Amino acid sequence: MFTLAHLSDIHLAPLPAPRLADLTPKRALALVNWVRQRRFLHRREVLDLLTADLLAQRPDHIAVTGDLVNMGMPQELIAAREWLNTLGTPERVTTIPGNHDVYGWRRGASDFGPWRDYMCSNAPGTGQASGPSQGHHAGFPFVKTYGRIALIGTSTAVPTPPLWATGRLGKSQRRALGHLLSTLGDDGFCRVVLIHHPPLPGQASASRGLEDAAEMAESLACEGAELVLHGHNHRPMLAFAQGLRGRIPVVGVPSASMHPDSHAPSARYNLLTIVPAGDGWRIGLTGRQYGPDGQMHEIERLHLAP
Repeated sequence: MFTLAHLSDIHLAPLPAPRLADLTPKRALALVNWVRQRRFLHRREVLDLLTADLLAQRPDHIAVTGDLVNMGMPQELIAAREWLNTLGTPERVTTIPGNHDVYGWRRGASDFGPWRDYMCSNAPGTGQASGPSQGHHAGFPFVKTYGRIALIGTSTAVPTPPLWATGRLGKSQRRALGHLLSTLGDDGFCRVVLIHHPPLPGQASASRGLEDAAEMAESLACEGAELVLHGHNHRPMLAFAQGLRGRIPVVGVPSASMHPDSHAPSARYNLLTIVPAGDGWRIGLTGRQYGPDGQMHEIERLHLAP
């Protein structure tokens, strides 16, 4: 049995003091929003308790599906690297970027700097299969394999105008992803796709959704996968995409730092158990959530597949 812990939308607090040179118009608006509202919602003490509880479960691997920071400032990237170190080494932890991680970046930027070793393939020949993506998508998709489990990391993080939080895979990354899904499926791997934005049409509003969700759904239908994990919407989500061999569970989690007094569901992570079953896979889900009493509680158990 392989146990994968999934958390997302860390929005690491406290926010470091921004330098004037880093304050793009979008970051300036985000700073005002942080001071007025978000600093009361995304709480470091909540995140710290959640991660301690997660580590106590001793999962085989941990997946973080983006939005580690709030405004994408260099000081935040360094702080997030320090937080990733508390979870484990890149051999035990995989992360992908979210839209907040490139907040205010220029469109040509491509360096996630301190996190790059958490976003790399762990075996030769298992990275991009169809030519390199450009800009923020350089180096994606990547693959980490553990036995017959393959974690496929994607990037939907692109700079957007103020008040927009959309994402995009892009043609080159989708082509490479399709090739990887096909090859890994033929080789008998359990394919777990990591993506920040919800990947299916209609799962987020036009100003927050994945711009090429229809194309992503088509890739899943044509090439298949066993599981898709995402964040972004700050609420628990379960949907099923149509895959090559049947339905594919598509699972989202709330923010890992959300305080129970907020308007959104409180902080939560999921434990996904993956077990070979004949010529397929049995996948279970256990949800653990931060409660009003300041403790973590198991709130849900689901059987996702077959």
